[in-house]
Amino acid sequence: MTRDPVRIELRPEAHETIAAESAKNLPTEAGGILLGYHESATVVVTHALTIASALATSNRYVRDDVKANASLKEFLKDRAKDDPVGYVGEWHSHPASVGPSPTDINALRAIAKTSPGPVAMIVCSTSHTAPFHGVIARRQRFGRIGSGQVQVVSPEPRFQPFGPLPETSVRGDGPVFISYRQSDGTDQAARLEHLLRAAGLVVWRDYRDLRAGTTTDRLEQALTQGLSAAVLVVTPDIVHSEIVRERELPRLLQLDDNPAFSLSIANAVSRRGNPSACDYDAPDRLLRLSPARTLADKKQSNMLDGTGGLEIARDLLMHRVEQRKPTLRATNRAFAIRIQSRPTSFAIDADDDDLHIRLSAGEGHLPSHDGLRLFQKTLPLISDAVYAARPSHVRILGGAHLSIALALGTALPETKFGRVEAIDTANVPWVSGACPDDPVENVIRVEEINLSTRQTEDTREKVAVFVTLTPAADRTAFDRLLNSSEQAFSKAAIVTSTTTRIDAREAGRLSSSIAQQVKELAASDGRAEVHLAFHGPYPMAVLIGRLLNTLRTVVYEWENHAEEGPRYHQTLILDPGRTGGPIAEVLLDHDHSETD
Repeated sequence: MTRDPVRIELRPEAHETIAAESAKNLPTEAGGILLGYHESATVVVTHALTIASALATSNRYVRDDVKANASLKEFLKDRAKDDPVGYVGEWHSHPASVGPSPTDINALRAIAKTSPGPVAMIVCSTSHTAPFHGVIARRQRFGRIGSGQVQVVSPEPRFQPFGPLPETSVRGDGPVFISYRQSDGTDQAARLEHLLRAAGLVVWRDYRDLRAGTTTDRLEQALTQGLSAAVLVVTPDIVHSEIVRERELPRLLQLDDNPAFSLSIANAVSRRGNPSACDYDAPDRLLRLSPARTLADKKQSNMLDGTGGLEIARDLLMHRVEQRKPTLRATNRAFAIRIQSRPTSFAIDADDDDLHIRLSAGEGHLPSHDGLRLFQKTLPLISDAVYAARPSHVRILGGAHLSIALALGTALPETKFGRVEAIDTANVPWVSGACPDDPVENVIRVEEINLSTRQTEDTREKVAVFVTLTPAADRTAFDRLLNSSEQAFSKAAIVTSTTTRIDAREAGRLSSSIAQQVKELAASDGRAEVHLAFHGPYPMAVLIGRLLNTLRTVVYEWENHAEEGPRYHQTLILDPGRTGGPIAEVLLDHDHSETD
């Protein structure tokens, strides 16, 4: 004689389906059918099918019998004839910490009247201590129906309990951790990664930075060995991410208790019936924290309207500055910005540098179009962050394309910032302002080029300037620019230094002189738009750029094309006086940025 079942055993797949669907549909009830088999006194539930209900409310779930029968038939059609798995019961959710209602039990008893064996019901509530409630009903002698609540046995936890956070788990110059669900969050995480790198923040990403070894162990190391901030990317599929829910999020919430840590929430879940509106209750719901408002009460950035990423970048930049202010003031040291836009290797942790701007490299000699677009967005944030730090002076390190160096300089104008020094590859500083031991070996001279045949009424406000500060500079690309049918200038000039090599101690005087000459050329033609082709040391591009804050400047990048020879490409329009500047427009297109 078979004993009546006294417990329901949930296998992992069924457990995950019920928990995830219950969370996704809050505050509405969800439900479906249970599949499994009977084993002695246990109903073993191997699978749970979700049956959508158009009549579901916050206190009612009505199963659609037609859909249920079709789903059951589809599930069973390819299974072996001797497979014991079949229909064993029902499940639904309660958006509160309560178990089965009298209505639920009566409905189960009605099903049991026509069932040959015991029928189980699981109710999933929002209780965090005992979310699953079980009932079993079966037909007994003389047609009577017996029912009673039984134990629901959930799968064993996959992970071991957390240990305490180490004292070194938060570090002001540590990376920003991005937590996300791979299935639908990878693109969002990648966009955030590139944006934050363009803003000067070091980013930790699993695909690149997770070292060899057991994933959970390495992940725990990353979460406890010196982060400065984190971004939790919330997408609809995060409801299925056990790693985020059970490992990453609990640690991030612990870290966020430390005021030196900053947790940002990137919400990419739309509100039901309004795809452009953000569902700010979704993070708690999908990560199974409801009814608590753990994440809803934190600041969330709307990733659906295109501004959420910049909001996160701004917040994390300002957080980083706030953490570094005490050291900057105590030591009176420079605010250090390391920048790179070329495909060279770099460490994830750049020691004492305050910002580490990393722009994706193009495939050829030119900058990356996408990198320039991101730099256009983040450069105003970088300028504001440096200004908020109130440093004694600013130091620029690393190396980048000259157009990027000019743009960075423009974001640090002499009218707003103090001394700026750019460090060359030999670790020698090129400093703005007068140098007391300037050898005065170079002076700046200007050679105007006759363009009388090119002047037209439509081009009277364009001035082409070739600044060349290196020995025996090739003018081929600039001449080609002047003769191009795509451009027509009312004036053109070449600005050069008088000797073959510039001493770094001359940088302040020469950059000031060059900027003055460029301004005079523009002013002589009615405050013309300047088209600047720069050929010279990278530090000089930074120092000259910060002195062009009153001009609208189109900057060019040089390329030696394999078939067409050397030429200049329009790259950026710099307009510091414009709201949202200094980069007004990215002119370099995808095709040019990927040329070999």
